[in-house]
Amino acid sequence: MSGRVRRVARRPGTALLAAVLVLAALGVAADLTAGPDVAATGSAAVPRTLPAAPVAQSDAACPDPAADATTATRVSVAAGGSVGNGPAAPGRGGRANLATLSGDDLPLDITAPGSGSAAAEADQGPLVARAGGAAAPGMAAGMLTRSTTDAMRGLAGTRCAVPGTDFWFVGSGAVVGQRGRVYLTNPEAAPAVVDLTLYGPDGPIDAPAGRGIPIAAGAQEVRLLDALAPGVSRFAVHVHALSGRVAAAVRDQQLDGLTPRGADWLPAAAPPARRQVVPGVVAGAGERLLQVVAPGDADAIVKLKLVTESGSFAPAGVDVLEVPAGSVAEVDLAGVTEAAAVAVSLEADVPVTAGVLVRATGSTGQLTDVAYTAAGRPLRPATPGTVPEARQGTGVTSSLLLAAPAGDATVQLAALPPATGAPTQVRVPGGSQVVVDLATVSTAPSFALTVTPLRGSGPVLAARAVAEAEARGPWLTLELVDPGRYTVRVPRVVADLSAGLRG
Repeated sequence: MSGRVRRVARRPGTALLAAVLVLAALGVAADLTAGPDVAATGSAAVPRTLPAAPVAQSDAACPDPAADATTATRVSVAAGGSVGNGPAAPGRGGRANLATLSGDDLPLDITAPGSGSAAAEADQGPLVARAGGAAAPGMAAGMLTRSTTDAMRGLAGTRCAVPGTDFWFVGSGAVVGQRGRVYLTNPEAAPAVVDLTLYGPDGPIDAPAGRGIPIAAGAQEVRLLDALAPGVSRFAVHVHALSGRVAAAVRDQQLDGLTPRGADWLPAAAPPARRQVVPGVVAGAGERLLQVVAPGDADAIVKLKLVTESGSFAPAGVDVLEVPAGSVAEVDLAGVTEAAAVAVSLEADVPVTAGVLVRATGSTGQLTDVAYTAAGRPLRPATPGTVPEARQGTGVTSSLLLAAPAGDATVQLAALPPATGAPTQVRVPGGSQVVVDLATVSTAPSFALTVTPLRGSGPVLAARAVAEAEARGPWLTLELVDPGRYTVRVPRVVADLSAGLRG
């Protein structure tokens, strides 16, 4: 017996094999063929860069689509596929569909590239768009509500949010005549816990009821801003998931006594940074309230520039905005935006983020509507964007506002099937903005389109506007065009047999 033991002990390869089997049993995978793109760090080989793989599955959650006798909501899903920006997703096929949180499918099934929409029904609850295979890269969903009732009168549109752990919103309020709601939707199979951090004109707001909000898997929780922090005239809301992932949205409704003043969703703003651009501030009379939050511990000095069709300029008298630490400051840009659409460029000495309230007004005595835009994320050739729905027809127009705050940009706009129309190229000179009538892209009454910066183009920020001339006053809604998710970075696991020996 002892001789056999000694013979085994003389075979180091046997010990190595045993160690590998132990690590495999512990769930450790080793890449024993690591190429030249790895660098040794200590005893382990670590990849210098992570390989990219096409997105194979995409989800987006649409909060509370309202529907009743006087309110109609349509949810649109667009699956543009790779649109010439990288490899196609695994497999030749790819489909997208729409379902309730409970998993009941709606009559909507899309093959990429393509688009479609479905009308929401009363008490249907939140909806989830899901895409797989070739339909997953760049998939986008949005919902657009048209209401003639007092509480929701107007157009209200929002992009259905991709589940995540961090969202910023700037706008809404909790004063007489204004009510904001925060919608937290969990389409995942695991529960989530969320903190809401609120900022107001006077600094951070202590709102204990906004901390540690549990959200069950496949459920939605709604929090009223006037219950969390009554009497606050303007907010910034930071949604942070402590565990799990959620899709967050904020809706604002405004009344003057019994007179409606508009309702709309706030787009999610880009995370705080020293440079921000807010696209989509349409031309016209009415308020254009820029709201900026400095969530850190230091005051912010923010320099403003307006980006227009003829170039950029600093607006006299409002070119510098001071934002106390932890607060939300406001300035009305209506005096310089009535004649022309603009994007607002911000340069600050500390990280900030921002939004703009746009009020659509008609002739004297008519009702108004409200819309929101926010600091956006730039589109690039590798990460184009998709507009889930543009509408047009009698009294209805859709436009796309494209801002190139840095270098020159060239963007291709292409309608997705079943709509038809030749792709259109739009040049946006650096430091300027171009407004495109989407009737030049397709003549379909409702359609989706891709927004693709061409190779060599500078970054572009985009927003879609839908306006309708209603008898009692104009309607308006705005929606940011976010960069699509086309690839994900895949970690490479490398050999490190010492991992099983470390605590």
